[in-house]
Amino acid sequence: MTFSVIVPSYRRPDDLRRCVQAILAGRRLPDELIVVVRDTDTESQAVAADCARLPNGELIRRVLVTPAGQVAALNAGLEVTTGEVLVFLDDDTRPTPEWLARIAALYADPAVVGVGGRDRIVDGPDEGLAERVGGLTWYGSIIGNHHRGCRGIQRVRHLKGANMSFRRSALPPFDPNLFRAASMLNDTDASLGAGHHGALLYDPEAIVDHYASERGGGVSRDIDDPEIARADSHNWTYCMLKHLRWWAKPVFLAYALAVGQGSRIGPILWVWRRLRGEPKHLRQVWGSTLGKLEGLRTYLTRNRATRRTATGEVAHVG
Repeated sequence: MTFSVIVPSYRRPDDLRRCVQAILAGRRLPDELIVVVRDTDTESQAVAADCARLPNGELIRRVLVTPAGQVAALNAGLEVTTGEVLVFLDDDTRPTPEWLARIAALYADPAVVGVGGRDRIVDGPDEGLAERVGGLTWYGSIIGNHHRGCRGIQRVRHLKGANMSFRRSALPPFDPNLFRAASMLNDTDASLGAGHHGALLYDPEAIVDHYASERGGGVSRDIDDPEIARADSHNWTYCMLKHLRWWAKPVFLAYALAVGQGSRIGPILWVWRRLRGEPKHLRQVWGSTLGKLEGLRTYLTRNRATRRTATGEVAHVG
C-alpha cells in the first residue's frame, strides 16, 4: 500500500522546515511528500527546495496554488497525489519517528478507511488526558480531544486535520463552501464523508508535536471575536446539516440557535456563562447567530443546486 503525505503551508517557513525534516527522518517514509504552498509565498517555496536536497528529499513534490485558503491548498494536493492512502499534516507539527509506521499498520484491516493520531500540544496549558476522542452526538455536538487521547486505539466519528489520513477511495474533495475560520471543520466534514465507507480509527501513540503557530492570511484563533464566532458557526451549522440524519437536523438547529457550543454561543449558553462569572459580550451571540443562519442558507442553496444537477437542469454545482 502506498502513502502520500500532504503538507499545506503558508508563510511559516521555519515550521515547514521542521515538519518536513521530521517526516524524512521517520522510521517509515512516505512514498511521496506533497508540499503545497502559495505562488506568492517565496520563503516557503525556498524551504521546500532546500529540503529536497536532504537525505530522502527526492520524495518531495512541490505544488503551487493561487487561491487563498486551506481548502484550495488541500484540493490542489489531492489532484497530484498518487498514493492509495492520503495523509495530512499541519505545517506547524513535528511527527515522531514512529508516527507514519503506526498509521500504516492500521490500514492492514480493509474495513478501515481513515486513521488519525494525537497532536501533542507544545507549550500549551496542561489539560490532562481524555478517554473520549473524536465523538459526535446525534444532535450535532462535537467532541474533540484529539490532543489528549489516552485510551488506546479506538473507533471515532471524526479525525483532526493536524494529523489525519484516509483511503483515497473513501475521501471526497474538500468542500469550498466552508468559510476560512478558526475552526474550518474541513477535517470533520471529510471524516464524516469518509466514514460512510468504513471505520475511522484513532491511535494516541501515532503522535505529532503541535506548535500551534499563528495563522497567516488574517485568520485569527481568537474565538471571542464576533467575526470568528460568525465564521465558525457557519461552518458548524453547514457541516452538521450535511451529515446528520434527516430527523436530527431540526433538533440540531434548535440546539444550535438556543444553546450553541464553544465559540458558537447561543443565548442560553451566554446566560449560563455569565452566571458562572465568564462574561461574554452579546456581540459574540449576535455574530454566532448570524453565522448559523448563513450556514443554513449555504446548506439549502447547495442542496437546491445538487437537486437541479440531478434532474439535468444545471450542469455544474459551484
